[in-house]
Amino acid sequence: MNIQAYALVIDFLVTLAVGLAVILRSKRTGAGSLSILYLSISAWSVCILLYENLKFQGGDREVLYSSLLAGIFLFSTLAATALLTFTLTKTNRGFLINPASLALLGVMPILTQVLFWTTPWRGIFFGEQIIHIIFTATLWGKVNTLYLLCLVGASVLFSLDHFLQRLSLQRSQFGIIFISSLFPLIVLSLALLGISPFTDLVCPPLGFTAAAMGMTYALFDRRSGRVSAGEFNRETVVEGMDDGWMVLDPENNIVDMNPAAGRITGLVRDVVIGQPIGSVLGDLPNLGQTFNGSQDLDVKRSVKSEEGWRYLNIRSSALMDRDHQQFGRLIVWRDITDGKLANDARQRARDEMFVLTTEISSAASSTLNLDDFLLESIYHIIYPFRSQVVGIFLLDERTKKGEQPRLFLASHFGFPADAVNDLSLISSDSPIFDWAYKNRQPIQIDEAGDDRLPMVIRDMDLACLVIIPLITQAGDESKIIGFISLGRKEKPVFSQDEIVRLTTISDQIASLIDSDRRRKVAIALSERQRLMRDLHDSVSQKLYGLVTTTEAAQAALEAGQTVIPTEVLAKIGESARQAVKEMRLFLYQMQPIDVDKDGLISVLHHRLAAVEGRADIKARLLADDEIAISKDKEIALYYIAQEALNNVLRHAKAKSITVTLKQGRKNVILEIRDDGCGFDQKKVDRGGLGLRNIRERTSQVNGILKISSKPNEGTTIVVTVRKDPSVKPIKRRR
Repeated sequence: MNIQAYALVIDFLVTLAVGLAVILRSKRTGAGSLSILYLSISAWSVCILLYENLKFQGGDREVLYSSLLAGIFLFSTLAATALLTFTLTKTNRGFLINPASLALLGVMPILTQVLFWTTPWRGIFFGEQIIHIIFTATLWGKVNTLYLLCLVGASVLFSLDHFLQRLSLQRSQFGIIFISSLFPLIVLSLALLGISPFTDLVCPPLGFTAAAMGMTYALFDRRSGRVSAGEFNRETVVEGMDDGWMVLDPENNIVDMNPAAGRITGLVRDVVIGQPIGSVLGDLPNLGQTFNGSQDLDVKRSVKSEEGWRYLNIRSSALMDRDHQQFGRLIVWRDITDGKLANDARQRARDEMFVLTTEISSAASSTLNLDDFLLESIYHIIYPFRSQVVGIFLLDERTKKGEQPRLFLASHFGFPADAVNDLSLISSDSPIFDWAYKNRQPIQIDEAGDDRLPMVIRDMDLACLVIIPLITQAGDESKIIGFISLGRKEKPVFSQDEIVRLTTISDQIASLIDSDRRRKVAIALSERQRLMRDLHDSVSQKLYGLVTTTEAAQAALEAGQTVIPTEVLAKIGESARQAVKEMRLFLYQMQPIDVDKDGLISVLHHRLAAVEGRADIKARLLADDEIAISKDKEIALYYIAQEALNNVLRHAKAKSITVTLKQGRKNVILEIRDDGCGFDQKKVDRGGLGLRNIRERTSQVNGILKISSKPNEGTTIVVTVRKDPSVKPIKRRR
């Protein structure tokens, strides 16, 4: 074996061993590219070694030699590419390594293999001896060498640029990478010029090996990642930092400070050096004593300056020598004014939103109709959002199918009379609403003469107008039910934060409007069903009885049977009177009753006069002047009395009713007595709806129920509830 063979064997063994070691043991940045570099050099060397020293025989001789030559070109290109990617990674340019750049780097080796294995082109671009393939005037040898030179040259430039930008010990790491990249650059340049320093050696693999060894040293050098504070430039690190920095000696005298500390504390460095810190902190008189202890501190203080209040975070820590003896203190001053003001503003906005949403929800629960709720909501919105004009437009539910939805002005504030008239009914495709309706997004118009604004709004001379959709969510689907518009007569325009808050409020208003509509629909449906049931069970039954009696008498007359007119007329009269009673009761129940407002005694008077008094029943109410019970008990007693009176009217055939409401020292007693037909309590159906309701309502107020009745002797119902001493007595209201 000659010198080249020995050199290639050593190069192969070293690069293979180091490459495998890097793969198995290192997880540092760039280790992957470095391992590929080593393995590529190893494969490159072994291909040259086999090509130069083995003599292949037989028919496959040409194929084997060609494969080795192709491998030489391939692995040399991989080595240069790995060198470039390692440099990019270490110089913080890893973002340049992406699928597109890797695909671009793969063009040259693929093109080389295609030309090499294509018979017509192989004789033109490639020779037969390894010495004459890469480093002579062979056409593709020059092209390939020039390509490798470009890759290595890029590595040199990147490492040099990073070397010049680094400080102190970090510079040594990239200096090594830069010098290492020069070895393959020099070797390839000489090869391109046809100069070989060593006649018996193929130098390019060895040049790449030298570069790989230098980069390995830079990668694993522990000193390259350790930088001491003294190595940094004081101007860039200490003088330029935003946080204040101050050093005290053991007697709390100021030893040193940076400009930021002077700006924050208002102290001048040349004046305060050597003075006790407690004597120079006039704005913070108690802070000097705080630093006397040895413990670490972290405090917050506020200082009043010419610009206003400033908020500081002050951290004090002990400075220790190598023997763990304290030789001073380090104080770090941080101005947190901006953060404090921003947090305070966010907290105020959250508090305002919470109060505002709570007030709107309260308005929804306390107002009796939608108009009042909308007006209350407008009053709550005007001040926080500094608006002078507010209008709420709702979609007209009476719009027929297929027609363009229309909006009506449901509530407003600040609109002149002519604007109210013109905007009372407006189409949803009007320019002012069209974009917001289609996109379901808020829109702000900040030009008074904008063509999208109706003329009546332009005449109002608004500085800006924001349109917020009212959107309800029903399951996975959302629906626009209207818009809320707010206008300002003076700038600034609505900020994005204000629009977001308005959107949140509009969603709540839309949800409450939708809930109110659903509740009204449910109430109307329930009331309609109740009316139909009551009509069927009461009046219609009595009328049906009249018809049946009349038809029976008519049929008897036609059959020649004897009919006693007085009996027939008595039955008809009785059924008619009962139907009238039921109808009066029905009409009374349709009237709104407000026990909370009118009082129990007043509504009982009204009931007896409106129903029993007009049904030829002698009705009396005997009540004490003042009743001391809560509203809940008062309402419960009313509905108990109503159920009892309804039963008397429908079933008892009574001539007189006496309702007594009196109170003793501890209890309030309600008694309903009639002289009707009564009933047998053992035979009566305990599941009857009227008596069951009476029992349930009595139980709800922890009352005591007593029912006394016998056939043909009338009925007495007595309900006893406890007084509420804390409740102001309810005076009798007529």
